[in-house]
Amino acid sequence: MISVAKRVVLCADEESLRNPQLLGLEESNLQAVSWIECCATAEVCRRAARRDGIEEAWVVSCEDMEPLNVAAALKYDDPCKKVYLACAVNNGSLASRASLAKVDGVLSQACFADRFVFAKSLWGERGQKVGHEEEGSSFDCGDGCGKEPGTQAANGTTVRAEADECESQTFLGLDESAQSRKERRRVSKEGAGTVVAVVGASGGCGKSTIASLLASLCARAGLVTLAIDADLQFGDMHRMLGVHEPVRMDEVVANPSLMTRLNEDAKSTGKPSLIAAPSRLESSEEIAGELPDIIDAARGDYDVVVACAGAFWSEIHARLIESADSVVFLMDARPTSLEATVHAVELCARMGLATSGFVYAVNKHERESLLSAVDASCALKGSTAIELSNGRRDVEELLGAGFVQEFIESKNPLTDETVALLERILSDEQVKRVSQSLSSKSRRGRLFGRKAKR
Repeated sequence: MISVAKRVVLCADEESLRNPQLLGLEESNLQAVSWIECCATAEVCRRAARRDGIEEAWVVSCEDMEPLNVAAALKYDDPCKKVYLACAVNNGSLASRASLAKVDGVLSQACFADRFVFAKSLWGERGQKVGHEEEGSSFDCGDGCGKEPGTQAANGTTVRAEADECESQTFLGLDESAQSRKERRRVSKEGAGTVVAVVGASGGCGKSTIASLLASLCARAGLVTLAIDADLQFGDMHRMLGVHEPVRMDEVVANPSLMTRLNEDAKSTGKPSLIAAPSRLESSEEIAGELPDIIDAARGDYDVVVACAGAFWSEIHARLIESADSVVFLMDARPTSLEATVHAVELCARMGLATSGFVYAVNKHERESLLSAVDASCALKGSTAIELSNGRRDVEELLGAGFVQEFIESKNPLTDETVALLERILSDEQVKRVSQSLSSKSRRGRLFGRKAKR
C-alpha cells in the first residue's frame, strides 16, 4: 500500500459538504475522505486545484459563483486537468456552454455518485492506492462514470450507472439542429414534458398570440398543457386564453400546492392551465429567479409547457432559454424587428446559449410585407425561418376577447401555420394528435356574421 496525496478537488456549498446525502453520496463525512479536497468558494477551489497531485475537479455548487463559471475558471487555469460539472438537471444550453468552456463532462446526480464510487475504489477509503493502476485501469469518464455500466469496483461495490442515462450526458454542441432536439426529447426519461419558450426581440411581434395558440392547440389535442406568462411586467396571456381570475406566478411561489390544482384543471377541462404574470409590477424582479424552478416542477406533470417572455431582454430570457427544449423566436415583418432579432441572437451566443436549434418565424406576414422568411434566413446566417400570416381582425376580435377556441375553429390560415410550427417542436405522435383534433371537429367559416379571410 502506498499513501497518496489529495487527488480530487470537490467544489460544493457548505450545506452540501456537511450533508453529502444532498449530493447523492452515501458518505457521512466528506472532510474525512483523504483523497478529496473540499472547497465551498471559487477562489479557494482554484487555489486547491493548482496544487501538485490534483488530477480532477468536480464542481457541484458554489457559495459565491455560478458552478459553470467555476468549472470554466478551473479549466482555464489548467487545460490539462479534467474538470467535470455535476448537476441535477442537464439541458442543451447548459451542455453547450460547458462545451464552449472546454469542461470535460456534465454529469447527472446518478453518474456523479457512480464516479465517486469508482474513485473511492481506485484510491481506497483512506487515500491509499489499490491495485487498479498496476493493472492498467483508467480513471476516465468517457461513459459518465469511469467504468462500464454494471461492472464491479475492487471493493465489491457495483457501479450502477445505466447506459442510456450516461449517454444522455454527452455534449450537445452549438451545431445542434432542431431535428436532433426532437430526437433527444424522444429518448428522454418517461414523464418529462416538452418545454417550449416563445421569445422575441421587439414589442408587438405577436409572442402572446402565438404562445396562446400553441398552448391551446396542444390542449385541444388531449395533451396536458401549461401556459406560463413569463412577461413578468406586462403579460396579457390570461386575456387571450379567456382566464378572468388567473393564478399568478407570485401566488404559485408563495403556495406551491397551487400547481396541483392547475394540473387537475388542465386534465378535467381539456384547456391549458395558466400561470399568469404577477399582478404587481414591483414583484417581477424578485419573482424572476423562481421561473426555472416552476418550469422544472411542471415538466414532470405536463405533456407540454409553453412559456412566453416579454420584449425587454433581461436575465429572465437566459433562464427561460436554458430551461426550454425548444425556442420559438418571433419577429414581425418590419426590418427593425429583424435587426433586433439579430442583436438578440448575437447576445445569446455571447452568453453561451445554444441558438442553432431556435425556430425562427416571421409573424404578421403579408404579400406586400417588406420582410420575408428568405430575408430573415439571410440575416441569420442561413438559419431556417418560416412565415406566419397576419391574422388581422380575427386576432383582435377573437383572441383579444379571449375566444381562442373560436379562433382555432375559424378558417384563419394562422391556425394551420401554427400547427406547422408545432411540427418543428413536438414529437411526430403529438403533432399527429394535434392535426387529428382539428380535422375531427367542424371549423367554422364565418365569424360574427362575416366571412373569414382566407
